Amino acid sequence: MKVLIVQPEYAKSYWSLDHFMRFTGKKPAFPAKELLLISILLPITWNRKIVDTNFDRLRESDLQWSDYIFINASEKQYKSTVQILNKSESASGKIVGCGPLFTEYFGEFEKVDHLVLDNIRKTLPKFINDLENNNAKKVYHSNPFFEIRKASESYYSVKRIAGKFSDNIQLAYY
Repeated sequence: MKVLIVQPEYAKSYWSLDHFMRFTGKKPAFPAKELLLISILLPITWNRKIVDTNFDRLRESDLQWSDYIFINASEKQYKSTVQILNKSESASGKIVGCGPLFTEYFGEFEKVDHLVLDNIRKTLPKFINDLENNNAKKVYHSNPFFEIRKASESYYSVKRIAGKFSDNIQLAYY
């Protein structure tokens, strides 16, 4: 199994330190800790490449090489994640989304084949086990309240509570 682990680019800001890195003319010595964690949790027999797009370019040859493309992203990396997903459409590998971005906005990523959500230390081993048994599902999560987020109306919504107390209450939606 060949796995490409990708870290999308952070939006440029004062805190991203990209100006400092250009000033020193150096690249970081190690990839982001999230990428290393994913790599460590994968079976040792799998081949892996790590690409941090903050410092390296994601090449078409890397996408074509991989059987699975793991994208680990936070909300600050939304724009870059969408660009990577669009670029990955031509790739032969399946896409696995993990990290806070996919956990919070799991419904927006239809191009992603598998979502490994919440605590990756708990969910990634489940996904790997199912993948090796040819029984991989679309969504893996470790949060017991995950199913509540799928509901169109929250169990504790104002409309529901107000309806129990009076039929005459009119709610304004802004």
